[in-house]
Amino acid sequence: MFINKFPRGRIDNFLLFITLCLVALGIAMVYSSSNMIAYEKYNGDGLHFLKTQLVAGAIGLLGLAIAASKYLPYEYYRRWSIPLLFLGALLLLSAYSPLGHNIGSFKRWIKIYKMQFQPVEFAKLTLIIYVARFLSQNGDKIRRMRYVLLSVSALLIFFLLIFFQPDFGTAVLISTVVFLMLFAGGARLSQIIILGLIAAVFLYLAIHSNEYRLQRWEAFWNNSKDVPEQVKNYQLWQSKNALAAGGILGVGVGNSVYKLFYLPYPHTDFIFSIIGEELGFIGTVVVIALFMALAWRGFYIALHVKDTFGSMLATGISILFGLQTIVNIGVVVGIFPTKGLTLPFISCGGSSLMMSLITMGILLNVSREVEE
Repeated sequence: MFINKFPRGRIDNFLLFITLCLVALGIAMVYSSSNMIAYEKYNGDGLHFLKTQLVAGAIGLLGLAIAASKYLPYEYYRRWSIPLLFLGALLLLSAYSPLGHNIGSFKRWIKIYKMQFQPVEFAKLTLIIYVARFLSQNGDKIRRMRYVLLSVSALLIFFLLIFFQPDFGTAVLISTVVFLMLFAGGARLSQIIILGLIAAVFLYLAIHSNEYRLQRWEAFWNNSKDVPEQVKNYQLWQSKNALAAGGILGVGVGNSVYKLFYLPYPHTDFIFSIIGEELGFIGTVVVIALFMALAWRGFYIALHVKDTFGSMLATGISILFGLQTIVNIGVVVGIFPTKGLTLPFISCGGSSLMMSLITMGILLNVSREVEE
């Protein structure tokens, strides 16, 4: 039980240790899963994705150190929550501007000089900060439906901006995070159910109004011969094959077969499959245990910070990391339809890694105010 207590004014070193373990594992697995793809795609530069991830990790760790610093108390985020929210919306809008770096019909990136950034990663954090502030300011008023609707007004704007990128998975993810924060902040269960039913109707219409999205959904439930080849669950088949090939102990780091152009996106969305193949069942259990420990420490911090804003901020961040992990692993094993959500701290993706580390820095900052 010694890890339950740490002196007030200091960060939670156990949570920091878990984070660094996940980042280190991620760096190793990004190199292992991407070197052949990078060699083929970048004219023999098999280290391309590794170098990108190392740079992002270095910037992210610097951001973590600044965000966790005692000289930048998390109270500042409450004061700046509205400007941060507008900045998040502005960055999402910038993906539709000349700064936007489009890939096909996807408008998810902005590019300045040679640097690419995915604004949604920043937007997720700003929305959590705003909702935490709203809940801390309104207290028991949140039990009135009018205040619940006010709290989700910002979410609606962000949802639409993300939905039309299009990034259906992230839009649903951040909506779920906000709903759970409202429930944790005192909203009635009946209010959350009403919001959930409204969201369910919208999701139904969103799926059935888009032929490709509908085909993907039908492919998830019934991968029959009538489903077009381009939307069949090929990724899921290969993902499960990779996990099965790993057995108990795995085939060894660097020895994956399915990363060799069998499994699409083995270094990003499906990196957990390669972990299962190379490190085996034991490796996947260790990864899941690390994420469970991270979520546990996050919720422990949320429960032991007497300041409502800090508590709600820690709750939102913990829900975000926990839920994104569940969805990513759920997709890999076939529990959820295939969606492009990264595994926090591990998947290849500079924006995701940088913002995950900065977000963790804020959670570590909150941990300074834990009262035993």
